[in-house]
Amino acid sequence: MTRIRSTDAGRVEDRRGQGGGGMSFPGFGTGGGGFPMKSGGGLLGLLVIAAIIFLPRLLNGDGNSTQLAPSDQGQTQSGAGDGACESELEQTLCGANNDAQDFWTAEYPAAFGKPYEDAVMVFFTGSTSTGCGQGSSETGPFYCPADERLYIDLDFLVQLQDQFGAPGDLATQYIVAHELGHHIQNLSGQNAVVEQATGDRQRVLGIALELQADCYAGVWANDASKRTTADGQPLIDEGEISEALNAAAAVGDDRIQQETQGRVDPETFTHGTAEQREGWFRRGYSTGDPAQCNTFAEV
Repeated sequence: MTRIRSTDAGRVEDRRGQGGGGMSFPGFGTGGGGFPMKSGGGLLGLLVIAAIIFLPRLLNGDGNSTQLAPSDQGQTQSGAGDGACESELEQTLCGANNDAQDFWTAEYPAAFGKPYEDAVMVFFTGSTSTGCGQGSSETGPFYCPADERLYIDLDFLVQLQDQFGAPGDLATQYIVAHELGHHIQNLSGQNAVVEQATGDRQRVLGIALELQADCYAGVWANDASKRTTADGQPLIDEGEISEALNAAAAVGDDRIQQETQGRVDPETFTHGTAEQREGWFRRGYSTGDPAQCNTFAEV
């Protein structure tokens, strides 16, 4: 079946092997969004697993997982994307990035009244300097609104599969779509709502920001679901969506906390409950309408 893969690295910057200096993230959770590690460590992989969704055929035609291979094979690129989309994992990331951005290029003007501006996907290892401060692989994949880049340590995705049993293709596709959802928020000014808040209000609005990115990922999935493979089969069917939503619900903030610490503390939620995450992705997927993703109306 057809796969959404690409060797086109026009929207990719490859910094693997370079490292980077700079300050640690100042107030990271307030603007970049993504999958930050909880303070004290240990929950990073679980939070990313909580975002695993749905798109097996988009990534691996037959609906099976792709075994990921370590990404950094001695490459020390100077920043150009040339050669960044060669391996199986790289092609999957580049394909997801290009496909989702092509979708938003067409959809964004109608939804928000102005042209879409491309984001850049950055591959890095270990750490790298960003417009938001020093980025680290320990933070997990993230988006920085200051430089309009989404940052991905490919080895993190290998670790995700190896340590948490998360199929790399599903996690990869969703991570890219979710982080591009944060780019949409940045372009439209929705990030500013969170950046201007303080205290616990900022945390609550940050959850709304994350849920909206889930909804935007669902909007894109709606579009992908209307496409077919070379033999006329849908790229995504309802059975796959239903199974993946159930899996995502099982690892919402509330269920993660119950599993890891034996209690639920809503005052420390960062990404939303199982019900919220499932519900907002479902709304985006069922409507295909970015206007239906107003998570801020409920906080």
